[in-house]
Amino acid sequence: MIFTIGECLLDILFKNGQPEWSCPGGSMLNSAVSLGRYGEPVAFVSETGNDRIGDLIHHFLSENCVSTNYLIEYEGKSTLALAFLDDRGDADYQFYHQLPTVAPEFRLPDFYPADLLIFGSYYSISDRNQGNIERFVRRAVDSGAHVLYDPNFRKPHLDSLPETISAIIRNISMADLVRASHEDMYLIAGAENGLQAYDFVRESGCKLLVYTRNREGVDLFTPWFTKHYHVPVVPVVSTVGAGDSFNAGLASVIHHHGNILPDKVFWDEAIGRAIIFAAEVCGSRENFIGWQGAPPYRI
Repeated sequence: MIFTIGECLLDILFKNGQPEWSCPGGSMLNSAVSLGRYGEPVAFVSETGNDRIGDLIHHFLSENCVSTNYLIEYEGKSTLALAFLDDRGDADYQFYHQLPTVAPEFRLPDFYPADLLIFGSYYSISDRNQGNIERFVRRAVDSGAHVLYDPNFRKPHLDSLPETISAIIRNISMADLVRASHEDMYLIAGAENGLQAYDFVRESGCKLLVYTRNREGVDLFTPWFTKHYHVPVVPVVSTVGAGDSFNAGLASVIHHHGNILPDKVFWDEAIGRAIIFAAEVCGSRENFIGWQGAPPYRI
């Protein structure tokens, strides 16, 4: 089983100042939906309001083969995210939250060694949620499950870095694999390249880093070797969800093998699938890949 834990919300995307489309979103929801559409067993751990948007999100997850057994409903309105797309399809966000002051206590699953947990984003480092996140991740680690962490740290959160850096480092230390963008690592650690980013991740307690650089490709750093992967040039509609679906591609290969293997064949498969997932999302209005079985997903 693959578990993702994080925020869920409704994305409303704007182009040229006008709302163009909307869909359920949130980094970990996006990853979960891509995994569900690919045919992986996946559960999403989160919270949503008891309003029409919450109902829409719950129904959408069920239709996309994502278990909602760990989705908690609170009294209030669901979160909205307004995403303003520039000419390159990159988004600038404004969030509207009405979450309860105290986070609900999520029910812990029984993790097994072949399971995988994906977590990250600002949700995982806010004071409100750290208790839930640490309980979940510690349970996964203690059970021998694999853990993938994506800091997904953005410029609007930079002022909070002095208060959240210790949580970021703790999250890295609990992960088997960190997937971070060049923007994440520059904002968090001042890293100007992949080697500097890897130094920070390794010193924080994780030995594996997948470092993504948008159109400039992907760099893999391991104790055994490093490798660069090129990415295809695709017409970009929106980059929203591309990194999240990249994570889903990595997760599907790790889950298939039941392990993170130290050889180039494994990583070529994992990063190759991740790149395909991300490229598909960049070329569409959705935050997720299409349904499994449709070319080119089964690789």
